[in-house]
Amino acid sequence: MFIPYKKNKGYKIPVIFEFGQQNTRVGYAGTDGPEVVLPSDLLMDSEGNMKFIEQNSTYQPIGFDVKNILQGGQIVDFDIWKEYVEHILNNVLFQEKQFPFFFVENGNVKKETRNKIIEMLFEEIDVSSVFFHRNTMLAQYIVGKENVLVVDCGASHTTITPILDGNVIEKGILRGDIGGEYLTNKLYEVWKQQGLPFSRFKNYSQLSPSLQMYGDLEIVREIKHQCVKLYDQPIDNLKFNPTVDNQAYELPDQTKLLISEEMYKYPEFLYEPTENFEGLDKALETSLEKIDSDYRKELVQNVILIGGASCTVNMVERFQRTINNLKIFGLSTRSKVQTLHKYFDRQHASWLGASIVASSQIYDQWTLNKSDYDEHGSSLIEKKMFY
Repeated sequence: MFIPYKKNKGYKIPVIFEFGQQNTRVGYAGTDGPEVVLPSDLLMDSEGNMKFIEQNSTYQPIGFDVKNILQGGQIVDFDIWKEYVEHILNNVLFQEKQFPFFFVENGNVKKETRNKIIEMLFEEIDVSSVFFHRNTMLAQYIVGKENVLVVDCGASHTTITPILDGNVIEKGILRGDIGGEYLTNKLYEVWKQQGLPFSRFKNYSQLSPSLQMYGDLEIVREIKHQCVKLYDQPIDNLKFNPTVDNQAYELPDQTKLLISEEMYKYPEFLYEPTENFEGLDKALETSLEKIDSDYRKELVQNVILIGGASCTVNMVERFQRTINNLKIFGLSTRSKVQTLHKYFDRQHASWLGASIVASSQIYDQWTLNKSDYDEHGSSLIEKKMFY
């Protein structure tokens, strides 16, 4: 654990929020992990009343639909977002007012969205300062290097970000709308067609279709994390023996699900071309092609693999093979992929990087405080945030 620098008696530890499509991570600077990881989904009825999902409950409220606080990685309903944040601050963290707010931002947040967030934080949530930092950049602080190629395989997106001298090289960024939830949905479609009962909710038949699906997908995610794995090479020519190549999983009603070829087949999605993503191996080449040739070898030797989907079994080994086979403009290198060995650290890498940044002795110099906001407005953050 790295303890934040406390420069005076009234110092308040920054609270770090990272909003993801599947989960939201919240906690305090200087700690080695988020305090809480909550679903980015909440429940809403036809009259606009909101409830928060009780993750461990076998019963869910009737008459409510599931609503995500993000759409395509963007906040679109600020009233819902504000209520979600206030619920966490008041009922989970029991946080007092006037605290520093650290916002871990994904790479496609619009300027007007950022300004609206800042206005709400100062004027309605009552924070003392705000700071925004791009998520993929934060991983470099964990490994302590300025020249890295960050490969972030998240729930809804896969992003390749080259960083040189601590700065993102925008022209080299590749982002595909494909991630771990793509695999979740594919597996769900296959098994649902087989009529398998998934949900753990005992009042399943009384729930809305969206809440039924939410429960189903939670089970599929558990199966995915426990049973699904990548083969260490492409499986095009491999033949599977269902009696040997299988793994069993017991569903909530004690039905046995036998997972065979799909255990290896569906994780291949990261390497297969789609409409908006050319596959991980080709995308790496495309990103490097856009970087000056003098820096390519160093970037290949400093690849950081992060994100929830990177925790798929054998993902590191398969990705290592991809790097070893990478050839671009005569560049051939056998480099070791830098990974955060703990599943937890890879999944929460951006948040952990934020914890390091917000613990800096000069963190206050980077933030937008209330007096700055009152004098210059929210647009001043553009000069302060790290890109």
